[in-house]
Amino acid sequence: MEIDNLTERLKYSLRKSEVQQLASFFSVHPQGIDILFKLSTSDNSVSAFHAAWVLESCITGSRSLLDVYADRLVALIPELRNNSVRRHFCKLFKTWLIANQNNLSEWIDACNGDVEVLIEACYGWLLSNDVSVGVKVHCLDILWILSSCFPWIDEELPNTIRLIQIDSTPGIKAMVRRIKKTRTLNGKA
Repeated sequence: MEIDNLTERLKYSLRKSEVQQLASFFSVHPQGIDILFKLSTSDNSVSAFHAAWVLESCITGSRSLLDVYADRLVALIPELRNNSVRRHFCKLFKTWLIANQNNLSEWIDACNGDVEVLIEACYGWLLSNDVSVGVKVHCLDILWILSSCFPWIDEELPNTIRLIQIDSTPGIKAMVRRIKKTRTLNGKA
């Protein structure tokens, strides 16, 4: 399938099976992933959402692709304005963090401050009323994982969790319960 036809298809409704099929096409195209990144950050909210969904489907199944694009995700995530795209990008980055927890300190040192900008964005979205639950849940996970490398996050996260529980949704409550359980198992209150 020609790349122009693929990008045109992103303008219309997609089912999960279609997303997976598009992901297989974009994955084999030499510039496919770069095109999806570009479309994900475009001003067309529908195409951006669909491109991010296809991008997630392309990258999630490949540890090597996650490794290749982790730095790009860190740089792009704080700049995103589309909640649907944020959700997919944060999920991708969270997946990468989970797989690389043992090497985070070295990676953070090499990021030249991009991680701190991402942390600020995650905190801002976590506390915002204008951000979807899906984004908040992934941000909470990202902050929880990064708390092992940033002592101030580890100290501040319990207060933030208490704050976001006020008027929280069932999704946030479930995530908070999971994180509290993990903290208890790890010897943290």
